[in-house]
Amino acid sequence: MFQRLLIRPGHHASLMLAGATFVLTVLTAGCSQQTEARATKEAEAQRLYERADLAVRKIGEGQYSYAYINFHYNQALSNIERIRIAYPETSVGEKVRRRELPLGKFTLDHFENVVLVLFVDMKETTESVVNCAIYLHTLPEANRGESRQALALILETLCRLVRSDEALIFPTLPEDNLFARETIIKTIARYLQGGISLSLVQGADEGDQPFLAAAYVEGLAVGGLRLVEIEDIAEQYKSPGQMVEIAALRGMIERENQIYRDQYDKVKQERERTARLAAKAPGQSSEPMKDEPVRYDVLAFCAAKFGPNPPPQAASLLAGFKALRGDIGAARALVENLKDPAKQSVLHSYYEHLGLLGRLAGNESLHRNFGLSQAGMARVTCSLVELLSQNANYVEALAVQAAGNVEFPGFRDHLTRAYWRGRFYSRTELFYLDAKTVPAMEIKDPAVCAQVLLDWFLSPNRLLKGSSWGADAIVFKYFSMQKEGRPVSRQLLNKGKKAKP
Repeated sequence: MFQRLLIRPGHHASLMLAGATFVLTVLTAGCSQQTEARATKEAEAQRLYERADLAVRKIGEGQYSYAYINFHYNQALSNIERIRIAYPETSVGEKVRRRELPLGKFTLDHFENVVLVLFVDMKETTESVVNCAIYLHTLPEANRGESRQALALILETLCRLVRSDEALIFPTLPEDNLFARETIIKTIARYLQGGISLSLVQGADEGDQPFLAAAYVEGLAVGGLRLVEIEDIAEQYKSPGQMVEIAALRGMIERENQIYRDQYDKVKQERERTARLAAKAPGQSSEPMKDEPVRYDVLAFCAAKFGPNPPPQAASLLAGFKALRGDIGAARALVENLKDPAKQSVLHSYYEHLGLLGRLAGNESLHRNFGLSQAGMARVTCSLVELLSQNANYVEALAVQAAGNVEFPGFRDHLTRAYWRGRFYSRTELFYLDAKTVPAMEIKDPAVCAQVLLDWFLSPNRLLKGSSWGADAIVFKYFSMQKEGRPVSRQLLNKGKKAKP
């Protein structure tokens, strides 16, 4: 059934030779494929590393946005991770494992554990004006007093953005805790959100209640609560030194002064005129009549609560009220024996009076014979710069600023802020901020820069030319990784890590 296979001796040898040749070919092909695969892996690992290194070397601060840098730096780390996972046996993979390869000027450890975390901070800083101000006011270069002023503006901004819950948990130094709560309560009460602020007063320790009640009443007065209701609240929180009554007076004066200023505010009047015309346009439903705004008789309240000889704080407030209306003689008599702050307030108010009437020239010298210290004169010079700028007297404002820089070199930042604050709060023309405005300001203290940012953000005339307010340039100027002694990232601190030099 089966056919026998006959193989000749010579034929058997040929078959064996063919088999050996086939095996050798297969083995050679396998080695070739392995060599080719290894070379491909080496090349791919090298390519991934070079792309990562190039991104870190070429994409740096100053030229690119922090969001852009953050994206590409994370891509660079992804390339390194790809080498570590997919090509560990390559020479590049071995160097990655031993952490020997640099990325740009950074070691791998420093890049991954410090640089990337810091860039997350800087990216967050550029995401909003509030974020930027928060970071700036905590930098090591920030003066403690300026940082505290910036803190007040930050908390006010959060509250006005209806983020009071964030303001209440905002981290502060222990010595700023009461100050922060006063600021929050005053701001919330100003917009007549009384329930929230009252609960904060009622829930406070007994020792803090008079201070918080004063802030509460002041805010309510600025917001326009009826006098009888203010007096009822003040009666509940009697305190030594009439702290709450003085706060009520301060709030009433602030409200009345703003109403007085509005008579001269061309920008606000034009905005209201435009709104009225729009309301009368065809197809627009008429708005219901609004109640008349609450007004206060400041002089009568002061006489009733403090008598003919008001305490220094009340006298200072009353003097400023009179000076704004041009009664400099009566104002001066009230503060004759008081300290610098009271006299500065009077001079600021009187110079503002001259500005409202168009009579502020820039050569005013009243503050030089008003009994002020050198620092007091410097602060009034700042007021003069701001008020000249506010009334569009820019040449005069810059001249006073330049002279002030020479006479009061320690107030250069304050004089710069005063000029720009006047521009932001102009009663004459709208101001348009662009990406170069704030970065170009010659301000050294980052906390003062934070104040300027929030001055603009809180101003009723806030307008932006273009899509940027200069976030990346501001961060590069004050918060850059290039700065020596740069602060440790919040995120690193939270992890218990320390930034390496």
